[in-house]
Amino acid sequence: MSSAISSKITSIGELLRASGKLVIPPYQRNYAWDEEHYADLWFDMQETFNGTSDEYFLGSVVIDNSTAPDLTLIDGQQRVTTTTILISALKWHLLSDNQTELANLISQDFLYQPDYDNNTQQSNLVLNLNDRSFFETHIITATDPKTIRSIADEDTFSASNMQLARCYIYMCRQIGLLLKEGQSLQTIAHRIITALRERVFLIRIDVEDDLKAFTLFEALNNRGVELSEADLLKNFIFSKAGPHLNIVKSNWEIMTQNIGNFSLMRFLRHFWQSNNGQVPSQGLFAAIKRQINNAEDARHFSDQITVSSEYYGAILDADHDLWQRVDIQHINNIKKNLAHLSIIRAEQCYILLLAVLENTPDLFYDYLVMIKNFTFRFSTIGGKNAAELQRAYIKTAHTIRENEINREPEMSAEQAFHQFFKELYPHDNQFQSSFSKKSIKTTILARYILSEINNHLSVEGEPNSNANGIETDLEHIVPKKFKDHWQNTVSDFPGGHSKYINRLGNMTLMSPELNRRLGNSDFETKKPVYKQDCLIITARILEEQNWTADAISRRQNWLASEAVKIWRYPLN
Repeated sequence: MSSAISSKITSIGELLRASGKLVIPPYQRNYAWDEEHYADLWFDMQETFNGTSDEYFLGSVVIDNSTAPDLTLIDGQQRVTTTTILISALKWHLLSDNQTELANLISQDFLYQPDYDNNTQQSNLVLNLNDRSFFETHIITATDPKTIRSIADEDTFSASNMQLARCYIYMCRQIGLLLKEGQSLQTIAHRIITALRERVFLIRIDVEDDLKAFTLFEALNNRGVELSEADLLKNFIFSKAGPHLNIVKSNWEIMTQNIGNFSLMRFLRHFWQSNNGQVPSQGLFAAIKRQINNAEDARHFSDQITVSSEYYGAILDADHDLWQRVDIQHINNIKKNLAHLSIIRAEQCYILLLAVLENTPDLFYDYLVMIKNFTFRFSTIGGKNAAELQRAYIKTAHTIRENEINREPEMSAEQAFHQFFKELYPHDNQFQSSFSKKSIKTTILARYILSEINNHLSVEGEPNSNANGIETDLEHIVPKKFKDHWQNTVSDFPGGHSKYINRLGNMTLMSPELNRRLGNSDFETKKPVYKQDCLIITARILEEQNWTADAISRRQNWLASEAVKIWRYPLN
């Protein structure tokens, strides 16, 4: 194994400048990072840009070099893609400032390589088929972020394309904030590029083929373990398929395409739990192996997961084409609520939703609403034990499947609630108390909560808000980076400003245009801008004379009193 695998420490800049293209293989997932992930990467890297930190370690990447000079990026695509987007955002700023020569140097160094056969240039990083066109047309070309915003309103682009767009807009904005702090663009560019070349490091692990890579993943306690387990399972099923091997291979490929960005092993675990019951965290592979003893078993299992994967893929993606083919009422509300489930990261509930969609699709919307509101109370705000909730999901899924097999009456969502969930349900006073103290660090989740409350309060004819980060900015009234004018009010914030920054009462929604005017200004400076905003949730801030810890608590108590009316079950 040692002769087939080598490793070395290198910088992310040197990896991107290597001769030959970096190619993401077809089986890898689409770009999947949301703001929580790329914001963390930006703020960690930023420490190396301004000299606060000497070095930053990005982790490891695994590369199949059997097709050198082109390199296949088996593990590390999210980090490498995000870094490339950062460089593209820097390029846009340089082009906008007429620093064309420097922008072209950066392009030649990190974003493109010459294609002498066709007298043109090619992208240095080649994404999978779902993301490649959008990435090469709109991102590395350094499209104006305003144009990207307008493109995002179109329905023709996939969810992962929109993730790329949001990351690019975010990086453009962050570099813009550095400019507002007084640094020159040339200085910023020099610091970023120098850091990427000299201070942002990773471990580059080279293997001679993908089988060696997956063997390596078994020995690494990192993100590769999950992919290794999936590959081991695939190889085991293939080995048992016998005369059905081609069908089983085709089924596996279809399943992988259906799942898209989501973890393959998570789908298989949820599929198993929905059909067979609880399984230990490290016991799924063993459980499936016990079920597959011959070629017929392998064919039957692959048929099952292929069919279920399409339903599961539709649950994951509100824009999945399955929703155009099924005759289900409330289809628009289903799509909206599925998007909300993704925001609150309610992944365990897919165990139950899969059983509902496969067996009682006419009840899907009712179950979806019940699950979303229950999960929001129980997990998102209450932070309660997820293991209890998982058991309830599994029991309900089994009951639905058994009822279908035994041709018994369908179990309604309200019946399921009273039988399996009611004892776990946080009552109004519990939920309101938890909500009134809640801090939210995840931007998209905070946007969702505030957007839902604003829309609940809006009457007909008044503007609604949107949790989409391209259309709506999350405004922190006490800013994350406060200046001296906020320091002067330290007595108004017991324990310091930072204790209150991520409280929901300290946040509101603004149009990006208005929010850009605010920056880190003090409350008196911000109030006239708030007055221009048309959302009820923002207008309410104007009732406060000064912005203090007490004002934040008052506003959050008000938000909690409205939230208890929105996220509830039964609905009446």
